[in-house]
Amino acid sequence: MSAARDYKAIVAGITAAADELRERDRERAVELSRDLVGLDDAMVRAGERAAMTRLGVNLHWEAALEMLWAESWMTLRPMPAPDERVDPANIDALDAAVEQRFAELRDATRRGFGLRGFGLGRR
Repeated sequence: MSAARDYKAIVAGITAAADELRERDRERAVELSRDLVGLDDAMVRAGERAAMTRLGVNLHWEAALEMLWAESWMTLRPMPAPDERVDPANIDALDAAVEQRFAELRDATRRGFGLRGFGLGRR
C-alpha cells in the first residue's frame, strides 16, 4: 500500500466515525427535545398545583381569621411564610392536613371556647 492509500483509508475511517457521531447526536437531540417537552409540561402542572395549594391555604387562613375575630383575648398574627424545607412530593398529604386542621378549628369555634386542643384555650 502506498502512503496515499493509507492516508485515504484513515481519512475515510475518520469521516465515517464523524458521520456516525453526528447521526447519534441528531438522534439524541430528538430524544432530549421530547424530554424537554415532557419536563415543560410537568413544570406547568407543578406550578398550577402550587398555585392551587397557595390559594387553598390562603382561603383557609382568611376563614380561620374570620372565625377567631371575636376571640378578643387571642392575638391574631399574619400568616407564616411557607416552609421551604417541605418535600413537594407530600403536597396531597399536606393539603389534607390543612383541610383537617381547618375543620377541627371550625368545629371548635362552633362549640365555643373549645380551643384548648389547639393550645389556644383561655388562660
